[in-house]
Amino acid sequence: MERLKLLQRKLHVVKKQKELLMLEEAKLIRVARQKKVAAKKLAKVKKEKVALALEEARLVRVLKQNGYPAV
Repeated sequence: MERLKLLQRKLHVVKKQKELLMLEEAKLIRVARQKKVAAKKLAKVKKEKVALALEEARLVRVLKQNGYPAV
């Protein structure tokens, strides 16, 4: 039971990180459109975003297997 609460808390943290990365990505895209150098940072943010999406999917899957609605 406590393990599931921990997983739910971790899912919440992952969702928050994902939200912050989306905001950072939007900012970097705006900077890149202004012809400023942001390509490396943007690539890094996109990689982190994919990793967080995979982590979120894994956590949701584990929670659903245990009968808890994750959303």
